[in-house]
Amino acid sequence: MNLNFEKIQRHIFAIAESKNISMEEAENLLEKSVLILEANEEINNSYALQLAFFTCYNMGNRIFKGGVKCILPIGAPNLLKTEGDSFNEALNSLFSINQEVIAKLNSPKILFGKSPKARNQVEVICSSWQAGLNVYESERVSLKNRNSELSLGACLSSSFALFWAFEYTFEITGDLQTESFGYSLWNSSLKYQWFEKEAEGPENVKIPSKIWNVGLGHLGQSYIWTLSHFKKHNDLKFLLQDFDNLGIENLGSQILSFASQIGSPKTRVCLDFLSKMKINCIIIEKKFVKNDQIDDSLYDYKVLITGLDNSISRSIINTDRFELCLDGATNGSLLNFDSFTFRNLKLCEQKPNEIWDPENVKSNILHKNLHKMVVEKGGCGELTNFGISTPFVGLFGSCILISELVKSCNSGKSSSIFSGKMRSTSSFSTV
Repeated sequence: MNLNFEKIQRHIFAIAESKNISMEEAENLLEKSVLILEANEEINNSYALQLAFFTCYNMGNRIFKGGVKCILPIGAPNLLKTEGDSFNEALNSLFSINQEVIAKLNSPKILFGKSPKARNQVEVICSSWQAGLNVYESERVSLKNRNSELSLGACLSSSFALFWAFEYTFEITGDLQTESFGYSLWNSSLKYQWFEKEAEGPENVKIPSKIWNVGLGHLGQSYIWTLSHFKKHNDLKFLLQDFDNLGIENLGSQILSFASQIGSPKTRVCLDFLSKMKINCIIIEKKFVKNDQIDDSLYDYKVLITGLDNSISRSIINTDRFELCLDGATNGSLLNFDSFTFRNLKLCEQKPNEIWDPENVKSNILHKNLHKMVVEKGGCGELTNFGISTPFVGLFGSCILISELVKSCNSGKSSSIFSGKMRSTSSFSTV
């Protein structure tokens, strides 16, 4: 086995571990996989549907290496904040549209404005705060607010759709949804009435003008993607902090990152994206440390959002310094790779150094099948112990966290903790 595990895109670990196959075999499966995105004329007049399609196209190109086939009405205008007069031009600004993609009859198909007609199809449904999927042979749900200019519902439904397509293709969890489902980001108590009128939140919202975003991996970049697509908020300014450079292994999960940027600091990757979206930011290219929080020049940044990957950095957060502290975390093991945990640290009873005690951090083997396979072939099993990360889990987490940020500024009902797995909305739990 000659693969450099440090340069393998992190969703590949999920396929190899779940099927107990080598990384080469898992990459082979990816190279043959194709995703289809198909929309009808509704997309011509819907910001939410265009953003959902655009987001699925971004994530799909990172996972389905056989290509993403786009079927769109001729002459669709671009309603998004991105460059391009036509919607095709907007898509091309992410990845060049490949007209030669050959899809099989059973390739997963994500629909926009169309009802599923076969088992391999789902329909994206979204509004400002509501998001879900219509599933084949299940009752079709429709939403009244189709003119949303918030990004929340569109991004959440996109994450649901890509998780469904990934699961349909590779059968990672074995829990493919068979009924139409969804979730309200405004009113999480309405689990089974998520599509009702009272589950839709306000359209015109306030958000903080200055946000400190620490950790620019698949969560941190997803926070930026979600917030930057709020159509009416160009006065937003980010403080971006990370010390890491972009690697090949990041391209599959970090949705602002592209191959031409490999080797660049992640701060610059995010800065480049925000410049194109005409959103201002400043950057700090070093690790987040205690003293950063007492730097007078940064005092105006009173909202902190984090997507950190270690307990030490989380434990030093000084919640007294900020008006709002929101932390997101994913899990790198196969059992929980689709899970997300959110904490509103200002509402939690424990302080960060009590929640995350660096002295009690345990090191576990994340991928037992791969570990065993590599060791048996005389390799170093420790090299397989990189966490699974995917763009759709990062975006799912972003929608949960950013919705909490928006609710806190707009008289919504805030939560101190959220936890859940994407495979089932019944697993979602809030405190």
